[in-house]
Amino acid sequence: MKNIAIAILAVVCAYSASSADFNVRDFGAKGDGVAKDTAAVQRALDACAGKGGRVVVPPGTYLIGSIFLGDDTELHLEKGATLLGSPDLSDYNEPDAYPQNFGSAKEGWSAKHLILAIERKNVAISGQGAIDGNGRAFFDTSRCAYRGKTGWRNGSFNAYGKASEQRRPGQEIVFIESSNVTVRDVTFLDMCCWSCFFHGCENVTVGGVTVRNGILNLNTDGFDVDSCRNVRIGDCDIVTGDDAIAIRGSPARLKDKTKVCENVTVSNIICRVSACGVRVGVGNGAIRHVRVSNMTIESAGGGLQVQCCYGSPKAGDKVGVDISDIVFENIVMRDTAKSLSVVAGAETSTAELKDVHFRNVAAESFFSPEISGGGKTQPKNVTFEGCTFSLVAPPPR
Repeated sequence: MKNIAIAILAVVCAYSASSADFNVRDFGAKGDGVAKDTAAVQRALDACAGKGGRVVVPPGTYLIGSIFLGDDTELHLEKGATLLGSPDLSDYNEPDAYPQNFGSAKEGWSAKHLILAIERKNVAISGQGAIDGNGRAFFDTSRCAYRGKTGWRNGSFNAYGKASEQRRPGQEIVFIESSNVTVRDVTFLDMCCWSCFFHGCENVTVGGVTVRNGILNLNTDGFDVDSCRNVRIGDCDIVTGDDAIAIRGSPARLKDKTKVCENVTVSNIICRVSACGVRVGVGNGAIRHVRVSNMTIESAGGGLQVQCCYGSPKAGDKVGVDISDIVFENIVMRDTAKSLSVVAGAETSTAELKDVHFRNVAAESFFSPEISGGGKTQPKNVTFEGCTFSLVAPPPR
């Protein structure tokens, strides 16, 4: 009996420890929007790591640079709490902080991030608070950087500085080769690049997230899912200057380069974007078993885009990403330049593109839907059921 009592006590103690809260103010955070709270928030995260608890951010504005999540950690933002990205790039991680990292000199964003979970398990971001990337400190909104017929047809903004410089933070929230990841209920504001990036992850759930980025700010995707398995994204409201959701197959930088992007479900989304509502493509890997349903695209450059190949190939590379078993159903699109496209994308493409299905899609657009091959890529088994496409005149510039 004594041994049973000790065992029960041990379970109770373990449960208590696993449900502990770590308030960032107890670790020295000010939350006044002026003092830099990076170190204090990180101390709270380090104290929580591995214990199965929550790092609680109470109401206030917490000015931070890069912070790193540990295993078994939930970063919980209470209503009225904001994590605000520092305007100083030196407050962010070094580009070599982890081997899978990358930036883009061509697009002007760096390999620096705001919130990072690298090779972690059981990690979450939750609550009614906000994560503010402080894009207004980096984007030059005084001049139009680019104007296109489809994406960014109303113009676009890029960051201050020379075009060849990585002059703003890159993907703001990154989960890299992590498992059992949850992002729920929070609001993303004014992000400098992709709002939330999942690369090589397994078992990802996103729900109830609101995204409010600059509608003309380049590269500010809502969610990017790259070489991940078992992903669910639902009940999100997205306004941003690039893609609402991008599904990619680019495992080359991962430690496990065999990973495939598969079993991705997207549902109950409303969005207004400058680029694509949903983009499927990018990379030299594979994307398969994707379901997108119950989506309203209020405005977009391209509503739904499935494309194998982007840019110029490097010698010896497989060109393009293999794409198969993609389903779009119950989609409504308005004010889109091009409602949908299923394309090779480049004449050098060698990738496979097959089994793409559209069901109950109703779209208004300025340009016709497009299905086209290129190189060795010829779309196979692209079907339409119960779909209506209407061409409308574009609004005056």
